Amino acid sequence: MKSSLKTLARIQKFSIDEQRKLLNEQLDVEKKILTALAALEDELVREKKFAEENPRIGDFGAYYKRYQAKREELERALAKVRQKIEQIRDVISDMFKEQKTYEIVDKNRAAAQQKDEEQKMQKTLDEIGTNAYIKNHKH
Repeated sequence: MKSSLKTLARIQKFSIDEQRKLLNEQLDVEKKILTALAALEDELVREKKFAEENPRIGDFGAYYKRYQAKREELERALAKVRQKIEQIRDVISDMFKEQKTYEIVDKNRAAAQQKDEEQKMQKTLDEIGTNAYIKNHKH
């Protein structure tokens, strides 16, 4: 039974590592989206400045509509990836709780086995002591 707990703990550790990889991938996606949002904001500032300096060139209103659409798209993607991140974190948290349970059960079994061995040893020592006492006090 002890080896099965160790096997479960190993499998759980592997599963947690896999979830961590997924989490890191999603965190990378989140970082890329945030970078894209920042770049979009920088572009807006540049376009706005250009439009102010060159009022007869281009159509800032059309650009702004494209900007808003792109920003909304990035914000939706960001919300989606953040939801995935939370889901993965919840899964990892549950897995850690399960792994901790395995460790506690294993620790309790080891403690019970140690106590049982100590009781057997004490019983043997008591029997040896009793036999020695009887042997020495027979005469």
